[in-house]
Amino acid sequence: MAIRFWEIYEETKDTFHLRIIAGKAGMDTVVSWVHMLEDEAIVSRFHGEELAITTGMRAEQPGWLLDLVKEMDKNECAGIVINTGMYLNEIPQDVIDWCEEHKFPLLVMPWEMSITSLIQDYCMRIIDQMQSEKKVSNAFREVFQGRGNAPEVRQILEQRFDMEGDFQVFCIHVKKFAVEEVNFNHAAFKLENLFGFWKGTIARTSNMKINISYGLIRMEDSLVLVLNNLQDKYDKDLPELILQSFAYFNEKHRFFLGIGPKMPRADSLPICYKRARTAMKMAVGTGREAVYFKEMGFYQLLFSIDDTEILANYADEILGKLERYDEEHNSTYVETLRSYIKNDRSLLRVAEDTFTHRNTVNYRIQNIKKILGCELSDSSEMFPYQVAFYIRDIEKKVRIQEYII
Repeated sequence: MAIRFWEIYEETKDTFHLRIIAGKAGMDTVVSWVHMLEDEAIVSRFHGEELAITTGMRAEQPGWLLDLVKEMDKNECAGIVINTGMYLNEIPQDVIDWCEEHKFPLLVMPWEMSITSLIQDYCMRIIDQMQSEKKVSNAFREVFQGRGNAPEVRQILEQRFDMEGDFQVFCIHVKKFAVEEVNFNHAAFKLENLFGFWKGTIARTSNMKINISYGLIRMEDSLVLVLNNLQDKYDKDLPELILQSFAYFNEKHRFFLGIGPKMPRADSLPICYKRARTAMKMAVGTGREAVYFKEMGFYQLLFSIDDTEILANYADEILGKLERYDEEHNSTYVETLRSYIKNDRSLLRVAEDTFTHRNTVNYRIQNIKKILGCELSDSSEMFPYQVAFYIRDIEKKVRIQEYII
């Protein structure tokens, strides 16, 4: 997890004589980096979650500081620290009121304290946290591969997670271009800001943050969110909050979320991950923004197979003869068979479904049986064809999704 503003503040408030003037309720937010800031024009080039330090040298311009904090909040910055005593002795009351109302952290530090030292200190803490997160991410990768019982792996995870508690995994796939890496990183920070550790802190949305241990792991083709002991009351809203964090990509229909089941103990994490990934594969393949593994039905089996050529070969073997017959004779036997299976072999319902006379349906079914060499007399004989149709549906949806993207 990324470092939080309140963590840095608590550890350095005495060293740099920091005081919170307004916006304390917004300090349970991620800090991605720290910048020196004297010109509000630069804020538009921030990537999100930055903390700014300023001397306020332009404070003599009416409304400058208020405009600055508004622009920073608009660009989703983490907060601002003002080095008071030279250019700015007192913070204008309208700035204090606005920051308090919008839960935007506003801190002051006396002029005698070195801005350079503070920026260096904070940036080193952020870098150290990044290194720590790499260890956690690597530990989770080992767990996903079934190597979670290694002592060094458990030692890392036990420091943060309840290994005997419940775990749930969310797999996120985003189709992005190289120039959108900044947008992706910003979305990941927004995702982390859904969670908090400062009890009683209220998020900027006026909703309580989710106080929970979590891991955010970047895999080769996905971003994996691991939650530990998530309360049931968040089950309904959390997927929508994740979608909102990645709104930039979701609005372009390039965001896909797979939601795995909640399972007990860290030993179940390999299964949790595989199932969340299976749901993600279905989301990508069908163009759906979110898929729950538990709601996939028979598709759980099909999307769990990594070698898709096996599926294609199976469908070819089962339906190939009939598909080739349709191509050669300009007929629709494949769709007739699909309807026959869907309507549990009822000729009358197939006739209604296909707008065809019952006798014509009967004639076609008899021909289909001859072509396939199968009487289709019971569910066991029809099941392979039902599976083949599932596979064909997946292939069609994947082709459509690839064309859209």
